[in-house]
Amino acid sequence: MESIKTTSKQRNILFIDSDKELIHNFQDYLEHHEIKEKYGLNFIFVGSVKEAMKKIVEFKIGLIILEILLPVINGYYFLNAIKKEPTKIPVIIYTRLKGPQDLAKMAASEVDNIFVKQLMKMEDLVQIIVGHEDQKVELDKVLLELQSQIKSISDNESQAKLKVTQCPRCHMILTRDSKFCNNCGQKIFKTSKTIQAKSTSAEFVAKNETAPTSSTEVESKPVLEKKPENEVKKEKVTTKAK
Repeated sequence: MESIKTTSKQRNILFIDSDKELIHNFQDYLEHHEIKEKYGLNFIFVGSVKEAMKKIVEFKIGLIILEILLPVINGYYFLNAIKKEPTKIPVIIYTRLKGPQDLAKMAASEVDNIFVKQLMKMEDLVQIIVGHEDQKVELDKVLLELQSQIKSISDNESQAKLKVTQCPRCHMILTRDSKFCNNCGQKIFKTSKTIQAKSTSAEFVAKNETAPTSSTEVESKPVLEKKPENEVKKEKVTTKAK
């Protein structure tokens, strides 16, 4: 077994995530704010469970930041594997997953905290890491709070823009490939309008973030101008006279 590398002053943080852009931005933030020097932290970044297990053997890890969505082997396998370690390492899940079943499964894994990436700013995560000294939260409360926050962002994400075709004469909403209006027979020149459709949270969950409801708002656009009837009659009379 390899010797464990550690220092009395440094605390090793194992950050497990395959998102290279996120890791790059996180490293830039740490360097810009001198987080490592100020708080005596050593961050070890890996992109897979296999690499993470090697680092646990090589270093004395004080805290693990874990994304569940990892290539080849997911984070749940990793959580089961480290349970066999003689010393329990605190784990904070920092993930893109936000479904109710996923949150319940993460809470059942007996981790120290759960954060959803869409709801947690990078600087806030750093503050959590810096202040994390055996602070275990009540995961039931975390779960309820996350579900409430996720519902609010789900309502925003469920808004969708749809391109449709509208008859310039009778304003009938038609399919995009319509050439004539089914209602009045008007020939359709491809002029599309935008409909803003909103879905309820229940429909959002049922139809995977794309379900529109009956509440629609249509952008107003100029309508085809109609000539007064008396002008039309005059034109017909003139034509006959000729």
